[in-house]
Amino acid sequence: MSAPTMGVLPTAPQLLCAFQGRRFQDRELLRSAHALAELHARRAQIRDADLVAEIDCRRGELVDDINDWIAQEVPQHRNGASLHTESLGAVVDRMARSWVDANTAIDADGVGSDNTHKHWYHLAELVDGYTDLVTDVAGGRRRLPEQ
Repeated sequence: MSAPTMGVLPTAPQLLCAFQGRRFQDRELLRSAHALAELHARRAQIRDADLVAEIDCRRGELVDDINDWIAQEVPQHRNGASLHTESLGAVVDRMARSWVDANTAIDADGVGSDNTHKHWYHLAELVDGYTDLVTDVAGGRRRLPEQ
């Protein structure tokens, strides 16, 4: 059984599963989210500026793919809906980076370290913000910026 969705928008738990590599193949946005997490993990391990630039370029393409998908799949309510400051693709990209950072902190510092706690707390804040955003978008109270 899969987690409930906010209309066609994936829930935060679905995104976290996609970052981890579980249950993402059947949804375009989740495939892009998984790819973003993989790119952030790879980016954290390399020092070559050309490879970093190549990864960042691919991340930008995936963010655009998410934004294009949202524009096609999610009706934007213009009347009275407040404008969010960043695109959903950018939000998912930040969450993917935070997820990678949190897992890296566990591997490097252990579960009980202050650094690990800081990274997981930041990820939890992003999860809460994402949940609020998709709830508001699905309910017509918030709209996403146009590309």
